[in-house]
Amino acid sequence: MSDPSQAAALIAAKRAEVLAKLARFQNNNASSTPSPPQAQAPQQQRSQHQTQQTPQPPTSLSHPPALAQPRPPTSGLSLAEIQRKKDEVMNRIKAGGHKINERATAPPPMQLDSSGNFDLKAMLDKGIIPKRETELMAKARLSATSATPTSSTTTSKASPSTKKQATAKSDSSTTSADPTKNPYYDPTLAATINAPKGGRRARPLRFVQPGKYIEKGKQERAKAMLERLKEEVAAKVKQAGMETEMDVSDKTLKKEPPPVAEWWDVPFLPTQSYQDLDNDDTKALDPEKLASLVTLYVHHPVPIKPPTNGKPPSRALMLTKKERKKLRRQRRNETQKDKQDKIRLGLLPPDAPKVKISNLMKVLGDEAIQDPTKIEAKVRKEMEERQRQHDMANEQRKLTPAERRAKLMNRMASDQSTGNEVAVFKIKNCAHPKHRYKIEKNAQQFGLTGIVIVHRKCHMVIVEGGPKGIKAYKKLMLRRIDWNDMPAPKNAVDLDTTEKEDHPMDGENVCYLVWTGQVKTKAFKKFTWRAFESEKMARLELTKWHAENYWDAALMATDEELAMRQPDL
Repeated sequence: MSDPSQAAALIAAKRAEVLAKLARFQNNNASSTPSPPQAQAPQQQRSQHQTQQTPQPPTSLSHPPALAQPRPPTSGLSLAEIQRKKDEVMNRIKAGGHKINERATAPPPMQLDSSGNFDLKAMLDKGIIPKRETELMAKARLSATSATPTSSTTTSKASPSTKKQATAKSDSSTTSADPTKNPYYDPTLAATINAPKGGRRARPLRFVQPGKYIEKGKQERAKAMLERLKEEVAAKVKQAGMETEMDVSDKTLKKEPPPVAEWWDVPFLPTQSYQDLDNDDTKALDPEKLASLVTLYVHHPVPIKPPTNGKPPSRALMLTKKERKKLRRQRRNETQKDKQDKIRLGLLPPDAPKVKISNLMKVLGDEAIQDPTKIEAKVRKEMEERQRQHDMANEQRKLTPAERRAKLMNRMASDQSTGNEVAVFKIKNCAHPKHRYKIEKNAQQFGLTGIVIVHRKCHMVIVEGGPKGIKAYKKLMLRRIDWNDMPAPKNAVDLDTTEKEDHPMDGENVCYLVWTGQVKTKAFKKFTWRAFESEKMARLELTKWHAENYWDAALMATDEELAMRQPDL
C-alpha cells in the first residue's frame, strides 16, 4: 500500500460506502417521518459536491471500482423520485392545511330551541359548553388514573411523545383541581367555590306586606323633621345666649308661701288675717261695712277668645223648585194641624165657616130658609171682607219700588261678579230710531257696557257684562228684534234722510254674532253710540279702548261665514 494511487482508491471506496449507508438511513427516516425538502437539498448538494471533488481511482484496478459503486436503496426508488414525492406531499399539505385549520378553529353553530332562544341544554350535551367538573368527578378520575397498572417495559422504554402526553394529562388534572388556573375563573365566585358542598338550602318565599315601605318612609320623614326641629331650637338658644343648660326641676323653682288671708276675704277682716275668726271675735266685723261690700252684682271673668277660629257655618242646601214647593206644602200642613189641635183642646176659638152663595143652603140650612135676603146680604159682606184681607196681605208682601230697584241692582251686581263676557254683533243697518232705542234701552236694563259703531261699511255693536245679561242680550239681538221692521218715523226730523240715501238697503237686514267669550277686565265704562264717516276714525276710536281687534274681525268675516257659525238660541 505504498502506492498513493491505491490508497486514494481505497479512501474513495470507503467514502462511497459511507455515503450509500447515509443515503439508505435518510430514506428510512423519510418514509417514517418526512423532513422538509429545504433541509435535504443542501445535504444532497453537499454529497454530490464531495463526490465530484473526489479524485477518480485508476482504471487498472479491478476490485476497487466495484467497491466504489453505491448500493441502490432497498425501496427500489431513486433519490430524485423520493425527493419529488416528498415535495408533492408537502405541497398537498400546504394547499389543504389552511382550510383544515380554519375548519378546526371555526366556532361550532349555536343551538336554538323552538322559540328562537339559545338551547343551553343541547349545547351542553354536544360539548359546545364545557361541563363543570365537580369534586366527586375529579376524585373518581384521579382514582381511575392511579389504579391503571404500568408495565416495566413501558416505563423503561417510553417514547418522548408518551412522556409529553403524560405530562400534559398531569397538568390538566392539576389545572382542573385548582380553579384559579382556569382561564374562565371569576374571582367574585371565590366564596361560592370555597363554600361547603352540602347544597343550597331551600328558603321560603317572603312577600312584602302592603304599606311596609310607606310606613318606613313616614318614620324616616318624622325622624328627619324631629332632627330639624332640634337643630332650629338649638340655633335659637345659641342666638339668644342661653347655651348653658338650666335646671328647671321642681327643686330649683322657688314657690311663694301661701297668703295670710285670701284676697276675697281681706275686705271683711279688720286685721287682714284669719286670727279674728279663730278667736270668735265677732265685734271685729263691722256689719255696715259688710252690707256695703255685699251687693247684687256678680263679678264675671273677662271672656277670652279661643286661639283658633270657630267652625265655619255650613252652606244652605240648594234645592230645586219642585223640592221647595214640597217643603212649603209640608210646613203649611203642619201649621194647620197644630191649629186644629189647639182648637180641639179649646185653646183657640173655632174659625167661622166660609159661606159662599153657592153653599149657602148647605151650611146654614134653616136660617137661610127663614130669612134668605138677610142671610144673603150677610154672606156677601163676609165674602167682601175675606177678599179685602187677601188683597191687603198681598199688598203687604209686595216690594216697594225702591226695594224692587235695589233687588234688581243686587242681581245685576252678583251676575257681573261671576265673570266678564263680551259679545260682538255685526248688523247691516241699525240706524233706525226703533232699533237704536231697543239696543240702548236693553243694554241699560241689563247693566251692560259697550259701544255702537255706525259706518257705511259696517254697523257693529260691542257689549260686555255678566253671563246672564249677555245671554239675554244675545236673545234680543238674534231672535227678538225684527231688523226688517223699519217703519217711517212719525217725526220726519228724527230720520236722517241723507244717511238713508248714503246707506241704501240691498237685501234683508240681518244681525250676526261675530264673537263671544270671556275677558279679564272690562274695556268700556258705559254704553255709547258713535257714527263715523271713515274707517280710520272708527278704528282710532276703538284703539282708545283697546278693542280694535273686534273691528278687524267684523270687517274680515263675510256674511256667508258668519251665517254658518251662528248659535242656536
